[in-house]
Amino acid sequence: MEILKADFEASLPLLQKAITECDFVAMDTEMTGLASPANIPKFQDSLSTRYSKVSVSAANFLVIQLGICTFTWSDDIGGYEARPFNFPCFPSSADEAKAGERFFKCQSTSLEFLLNNGFDFNKWIRHGIPYLTRPEEEAYIMRKTEKTALHAAVSTTSSNIPIDDRNREFVETTIAKIKEWLQSPEEPLTVSAPNSFFRRLVYQVVRTDFNDELHVAANAQARTMTIQQYTDEIRYQQEQAKLAKPPMLNLRRVLDMISDARKPLIGHNCFLDLMQISQQFLWDLPLELDDWKRALMLEWDTIIDTKHLAGHPLISPLLPTTALETVSESVQKAPFATVGPKIVMAENFNRYLADASVPVAANVAPQESVTKGEETKDDPKYHEAGYDAYITGQAFLRFTGYIIKERQRLMVEDEEHTRKKRRLVDGDIEVDDVFARAIQAVREAEPALLKAQDEKQEVGEDEEEEEGEVLETETEKDAILEKRKRVIMDNPTTEILETEELRDYYNLLHMMRSDIPVMNLAGPDLEPEERPWCFLLKNIPSGFQTSTLFHLFRSYNPFRFNWIDGTTASIQLNGRGFKWSSRGGPASSAPQACDGQGLGSGLPEREGVAAVAAVAAASAHTVGTKRKHGEDHTEHNKVEN
Repeated sequence: MEILKADFEASLPLLQKAITECDFVAMDTEMTGLASPANIPKFQDSLSTRYSKVSVSAANFLVIQLGICTFTWSDDIGGYEARPFNFPCFPSSADEAKAGERFFKCQSTSLEFLLNNGFDFNKWIRHGIPYLTRPEEEAYIMRKTEKTALHAAVSTTSSNIPIDDRNREFVETTIAKIKEWLQSPEEPLTVSAPNSFFRRLVYQVVRTDFNDELHVAANAQARTMTIQQYTDEIRYQQEQAKLAKPPMLNLRRVLDMISDARKPLIGHNCFLDLMQISQQFLWDLPLELDDWKRALMLEWDTIIDTKHLAGHPLISPLLPTTALETVSESVQKAPFATVGPKIVMAENFNRYLADASVPVAANVAPQESVTKGEETKDDPKYHEAGYDAYITGQAFLRFTGYIIKERQRLMVEDEEHTRKKRRLVDGDIEVDDVFARAIQAVREAEPALLKAQDEKQEVGEDEEEEEGEVLETETEKDAILEKRKRVIMDNPTTEILETEELRDYYNLLHMMRSDIPVMNLAGPDLEPEERPWCFLLKNIPSGFQTSTLFHLFRSYNPFRFNWIDGTTASIQLNGRGFKWSSRGGPASSAPQACDGQGLGSGLPEREGVAAVAAVAAASAHTVGTKRKHGEDHTEHNKVEN
C-alpha cells in the first residue's frame, strides 16, 4: 500500500494498528546517493573510520522513499499476514513545516538507477510526505510559541480600533446588551456582527470594558458573536490552544510508532539504512560510533540484518549471492519455501506479489477490494522501498524457518543414530526385534479392533438419528479438522527470536568490503589490532591495473587489492594455506579462500615486509623496463605494514 501526503493523516490509525499488533517490522530505504568519492569506505578502514565516512554521506544525501512491512501471525491462516507500506518522503517548504527544509546532494548513478527501476520523481516532489527530526520539531515548536506570544502582545497594545461616530452606536449598544445579560448570565448572549470589522469591535469591547473576563466565539457564517462566562473546560481548551503543537504531517511518527511498540526491526545490509534513518528522521548523528550504537539500541531492542544471517553455515551454501534480489528468488524455492512459515498479503494489501510458495490466485481473490489507485501486480517491484521491506521480512522468516527445521531434522537423525548404536540384547533377541514383533502383533489385531469400532459407531449413529440429530457431512468434518490444526499450530515468532543459535546473529550488522565482518550494536566490536597479512604499496607506476598486481604477486598468494589512489593500493595476502621459507619467500602458493585472519605466527613482520618489498621492486622494475624498451623510469615500490 502506497501512502501519499494527502492520505497520511487519515492512514495513521491503520498504521498504528498494524504496528501495534504485528510480531516484527521489516524496513528499507531509497536514497539520492550512497557516498562521495572522498568518503568511499575502504577495506582497511576501522569501524570508527567507516562510521565517520558514512556519517558524512548520511548528512549529504537524502532519503526519498521509506518502506516498512509488518508481519503478523494469524491462527486462522496458520501463517503470517504481511502489510507493506511505501512512503515517498520529501522535505516540505510549506509554512507549517518550514523547519524541515533540506539542502542535499545527488549522485547521478543513483538517480539513474532509481529511474531505470520505475521511480517517479514528480510524485516524490509533489506527493512526498514531509518530516522533521526531533531537534527540528523542538525548534519548530519554540519558534511557533514565540510567534504566538508576540502576536498576542501586539494585539493587546496597538490593534484597538478608534471609537468615532461611525462605530460609537454599535459599541454603546453592545456594552449595554452585555451589562443587561450579566444580570442573568445562565444562557449565552448572541450579538450581531455583520462583518470582520464589527467582530473586532466586539472582541475589543470585551477586552477593554469587561477586563477580558468573558469568552467570545465568532460565527462568521451566521454573522453573530456568542458571549458567555468562562468555565473550567473553556479555560482549559484556551490554554491548550495557546500551546504550539508539532505538525501532524511528519513521517517520523511512523518510526516513533515502531520504537514505542518495541518491535524487532529487520533490514538487509542495513548499516547505511540505519545511519540515514537516524540522521534524516530521528536526531543528528553523534561523533562517536559507540554513542550512535547506544542511541540506536534505545530506539529498537532488536535489529536483525538478513545479509549477516545469510552467512549462517546452513544458509550460505544454498545462496548464489547474498544480494537482496537473489535472496528473494532463492527463498521462494526449495528448500526454503517448503519449510518456512506461510506468508500471505493481508486484505487490501495487493500492490505487490504475495508469497511465491502460495499461488497468485490464492493470494488475491477477484472479489477482494483494491485500494484506489492500486492494481494487483504479477511482477516484482524490486527497489521500491515497500517491496524491498516485504522481501526482506520474507527472507528472514524463510532463513530462520529453515535453520530451525534443519536443526530439528539433524537432532532426530542424531538420536536415531545413537539409538542404533545402543542396541540392547535380551538373550539372542535384540530390542529392535522385540519392537518389530510388537508392531506385527498390533497389525494382526487391527482388523478386529476396527470392526468393533465400526459396530460401535453404527450404534451411536442410529441413536443420534433416532433423536433427530443431523449428521455432519464429510466437508464439514474436514473443515473442523483443518480449523483444529490451525488452532493447535503455535506462533513461531517466540522460537525465532529466542533460539540461542539465531540470537547469536541478532544486533550484528554486516560490513561490506571489510576484514571486520560485522558491527556489534549491543556490545564492543572485535577489531583486529594488527593485520599481519596487509601491506601498503606506494609509488605504483601509472597504468598498472588490479590484474597486473595479481600477476606480479601471484607467488605470494594475494587475496585482495584495494586502490587508495592512482599510485597507492593495499594488498591483503592469504594468511592461510602456505608457509614461509627460510629465504623469505613463500614455500607454497596454492590459492585458498581468505577468512580475514592471519596465521599470527611464522615469518616475523619485518621479514614479511622485506619479502613483499623485494618482489614488488623486482617485478615493478621488470614491467617498467619492458614497457619503456630498456629505459627504467620506474621507482621501486615501497611497502609499509
